Amino acid sequence: MNRIRNSILLVLFSVLFVNAYAQQVVTFAGGSLTGTSITVSFTGGEPISGTFSSENISLLTGFSNGSDLTAVSNEIQGADIPLTFKLKQNYPNPFNPSTNISYDLPETADVRLEVFNTIGAKVATLIHEQKPAGSHTVRFDASSLASGMYLYRLTANGNVISIKKMILIK
Repeated sequence: MNRIRNSILLVLFSVLFVNAYAQQVVTFAGGSLTGTSITVSFTGGEPISGTFSSENISLLTGFSNGSDLTAVSNEIQGADIPLTFKLKQNYPNPFNPSTNISYDLPETADVRLEVFNTIGAKVATLIHEQKPAGSHTVRFDASSLASGMYLYRLTANGNVISIKKMILIK
């Protein structure tokens, strides 16, 4: 009885203290694995694995010596998703003939990244498509343009996020 109780405590400790977001639990003991929207029952000796996106996970297990149980997380919580829309300064700046333009999206968005000359004429559309949430970088090749100052503008879901200046020196 102590062995079963210790196995359950080990499982609960593993599930609670290894960020349970997209938690995957694998065991070879019998029992049941319960999330907020799913319950999986299994018998002893039957390998199971499951992915849950809830913090509320409980595992009721039969015999386990602890060495046949592994809890792992396949996500780093919020590491790659920015909190706000942001257009960053191009680099290098000044540049010749190409530069990198980076921007952040906190959610999937219809994105336009356009380049204008100083009199307001559009000289390039670098992006005009839906992009997923995250940080993105675009390489702009200005080898066909004359030296001078240019403006680049990021628009997401129809809203202008920001406009920045860059200088092309040939």
